[in-house]
Amino acid sequence: MSNKCSFEACERVPHALCHGCKSNFCREHMFQHSLATHLQLNPLIDQVNQIQDQLKGLDKMVILQKSFQQLEEWRQKAHLAVDAYFTEKIQELDAYAMEQMKQHEEELLEIRTRIITSMNEQDTTHELIHLLTFKIQSLQRDIDRLTQNDFHLQTNPLVIDKNTINYEQVFNLTNILSVHRAIERSGKSYTPLATDNQVLLLHRQDSLVVTDESLATLKLAPWKFGPIYDMCYSSVLKQFIIITEHEVFVLESNTMVICKVRSIPYQEWFSCTCSSTTLYLSTKVYSSSIVEFNLLRSMSFIKRWESPDTCSREEAIDGIFYNNDKLAIMISNDQQRFARLELRAATTLTRIWSMALEIIYSEKQAYRFCLINRDEWLVADHANSKLIHITNDGKMKAICEYHPTPCCAMKMGNNILAVSTKSAVQLHKF
Repeated sequence: MSNKCSFEACERVPHALCHGCKSNFCREHMFQHSLATHLQLNPLIDQVNQIQDQLKGLDKMVILQKSFQQLEEWRQKAHLAVDAYFTEKIQELDAYAMEQMKQHEEELLEIRTRIITSMNEQDTTHELIHLLTFKIQSLQRDIDRLTQNDFHLQTNPLVIDKNTINYEQVFNLTNILSVHRAIERSGKSYTPLATDNQVLLLHRQDSLVVTDESLATLKLAPWKFGPIYDMCYSSVLKQFIIITEHEVFVLESNTMVICKVRSIPYQEWFSCTCSSTTLYLSTKVYSSSIVEFNLLRSMSFIKRWESPDTCSREEAIDGIFYNNDKLAIMISNDQQRFARLELRAATTLTRIWSMALEIIYSEKQAYRFCLINRDEWLVADHANSKLIHITNDGKMKAICEYHPTPCCAMKMGNNILAVSTKSAVQLHKF
């Protein structure tokens, strides 16, 4: 403790330590210091009152007017699309009926001509009578079906995808400058993240941790299977999938039970992602492969994609991410020392777009990325301590510095971004 009071020009012996500012004060000035600290609450309560008044004055209809207008425009366009489809089918039915009537008229004319010819030539046989009778009866049945509107019209209910309209906020890197919450950990923790949009899976010290947005409720499971290369979540299994260098594990977040997937062979795995039916794994080696496994059939093997369909011989896959029948693939080039992000069709690996990133390839840390709102992408650039925002058509949107160095990022829920660093996992609201 200091020999005198921290108050300017006071020579008294200190009486107490302020734990907030770590300063020592005599009895009199400790009271003054406490009062001054307490008075700092007044402008804060004024700000709270101002925000409360602002909130009370908000008009919901004014706020939502533009959105309601967009919905109304969508509704009108949807009605026009339904009307156009209806008109198309009306025209198809009309053309079909006209074609049927024309065909029957031609058949009737053929029969009439055959009868008249036979009468004129007086060349009638029993076989001809039977044939004409059969054709007339057959034509009569066809006309009866036409008269009875026997078209076997099949209509299916119009199913609208629940994701046709959504209200995801526009993601802006400037909105994540402040940390909402953080959980610290040692530098020995592995950096991959995974989420089911309700909870977040991370590694901390010697355990897997499942937590929610508050970071207060923690579920732990001891981890003793070596370095974690990547993690993802399967909605159909309702389990997290964790891959190490050679093996694949699943974690059920309610019980925190970890099980090894024995149907997947021992191999050098590096990244993973899931669709509703398929687990995609990429291999660690150059000229990386992408291997598909069936989630609905005990993760049985489906298909293996090899170089050059995946990448060239001198390239490797750093990460993969599935979204809406597409695979986003981070590819690093060892010779040219750079990385690029590509969007491919999930069923054929046909390239949709490719974007070279202004980052230097590093063998020590893979470049990870995640999906954010509106099918856009966020890359964790650990080499330059930056986050890179990429549009859904493969264009650079924004770059911002991020500290500590980001190793992995993951969107959680509608408006939470989790960023994994060596020393912490930080949550940001946007």
